[in-house]
Amino acid sequence: MNANLPVSSGSVTAMPIISPSEALQRLIDERRLTPLFQPIVALDSGRILGYEALIRGPEHSGLHSPAALFDAARSGRQLAALEYACREVSCRQFMALELPGKLFLNTSPLSFTDRGYRHGVTREILASVGLAPERVVFELTERQPLDEFGALRAASDHFRHQGFGVALDDLGAGYAGLRVWSELSPDYVKIDRHFISGIDSDPVKREFVRAMLDIAHRIGNRVIAEGIERESELRTLASLGVDYVQGFLLARPSAQPPRQLTITQWTGDFRTRYHDSFHQTVGEIAQFSDTVEPMEATLKVVERFRANPLLTCLPVVDGDQPVGMVSRNELLNIFSHRYSYELHASKPVGTFICKRSIMVDVSCELKEAGQMVTEDPQQNLSVDLLVSRDGCYVGVVRIGRLLRCITEEKLRLARHSNPLTQLPGNVPLYEWIDHLLQEGADFTVAYCDINQFKPFNDAFGYGLGDDVILLLGSLLSRCIDEQLDFIGHVGGDDFVVVFRSGNWRQRCEQLLAAFTEAARALLPASGDSYWTQDRHGCRRRFGPLTLSIGCVSPDPAHCKTHHQVAQLLADAKHSAKAEGGNSLFESRRRRPE
Repeated sequence: MNANLPVSSGSVTAMPIISPSEALQRLIDERRLTPLFQPIVALDSGRILGYEALIRGPEHSGLHSPAALFDAARSGRQLAALEYACREVSCRQFMALELPGKLFLNTSPLSFTDRGYRHGVTREILASVGLAPERVVFELTERQPLDEFGALRAASDHFRHQGFGVALDDLGAGYAGLRVWSELSPDYVKIDRHFISGIDSDPVKREFVRAMLDIAHRIGNRVIAEGIERESELRTLASLGVDYVQGFLLARPSAQPPRQLTITQWTGDFRTRYHDSFHQTVGEIAQFSDTVEPMEATLKVVERFRANPLLTCLPVVDGDQPVGMVSRNELLNIFSHRYSYELHASKPVGTFICKRSIMVDVSCELKEAGQMVTEDPQQNLSVDLLVSRDGCYVGVVRIGRLLRCITEEKLRLARHSNPLTQLPGNVPLYEWIDHLLQEGADFTVAYCDINQFKPFNDAFGYGLGDDVILLLGSLLSRCIDEQLDFIGHVGGDDFVVVFRSGNWRQRCEQLLAAFTEAARALLPASGDSYWTQDRHGCRRRFGPLTLSIGCVSPDPAHCKTHHQVAQLLADAKHSAKAEGGNSLFESRRRRPE
């Protein structure tokens, strides 16, 4: 024995060994869990729909990663206890940060079969932090097979009955397949990142995502593409029409997530919005409505509702500040109960403001207002939208009228949009040119036409041909000033851009350079050319696709209609194509013959 070691005069007490299950239980009991939040963004407006809560265990421990954490809970049958703890810390921090939108929480259906499962825990958590159920969406995910989908369906029904939204996570991966989708019909579907990674260069993945989008939109589901890491992936998803996006490119999971995001720096506003008559706001359809003050006795408001069967709701306004809406159905339902008059008749009506009241500014677009209404499955469609200007009451928008206007606008957009690129067609282009001529504005019109597109389409098929057209539309959208310029897709591979930005030449040169680089990548790796028949039926060699741009700056004093501008533009286009290759031709003619 080493003489330098101290010798204990008593017995040696062994340190207690803590099992993995006990260590996890201590972590759960002490709430040593950190929620991070990653935003989910609406692709068309840039508005944040909500945040997904992602849990991390204690740093520098074997349970830091969510995979290790939940694997340990699954092994020790502590999944329900862990999920309850995760929900509690996520909800508390979400409310403490005062984050906008919805809170997306991950859950496994297996937790319902766990020994620690208790009914009503989530409601208790939300009540304790003041978070409304309609602001919570549960993401159902499962990487292990389920017996006849019973647990998954039970989980979905459980959450729906309590007023929560339901999302199907990782669609296309694990066991989240088409059958699960059809069984559940969730509010949201999240496409697995396998289909998102490299979608810009993989036509097979594009077709899968396009099919998923078509199914989702037909059955009323909204689609979230997750795992976006590159700009080209985001632009491709924008061109396909994905509703919402999420990923490291936009924002990484963070304890202090952003409250606003600007995504047009990546997408280039691919779906350029229509101008003037193609663009409505709620201010244009708002109407004035009688109001009540928040301190008015509730019984008087009940009597007003009973006297007028057509009155579905009333705006509550304090001075000129809108406070919320009082719903006829909700209020009369309260007063149908026993002793309700004794309990509530003298209370101020502000006590009964509808929790789902929606307030918007007069400048809010119809589409954005419609999303606010339809994103909440529990929204009372009999409650009107409150409209304000600079915080002051203006009026209301009836939900029925809002939905009718959105439908009419979509029908008009569909009639005058190119079905492939969703860009404006001939009619809105002509209307915009006529509007600029009437205003006497200076502008330049550029006609963009792909050279030798037919042989390319014949050689490689219409699928790749469509991808080329989508590519040109995307490049055009990135080269314009979205606040000043207008893109029209007039058919086939022909696009027209109306420039009001002063540096239009530089933008056209950037477009030519970008298209030249992209066109080379479209050819097979074996060479820089291909053989096919030309227009005359003769077999010949063709090189990479090129782009001709013919430009004209019409004189508003002499050009009175878009027909005259079209004549000038046709001559400029022919001159550009006559130069051959990638060319930019600027016509000196500014007035019709």
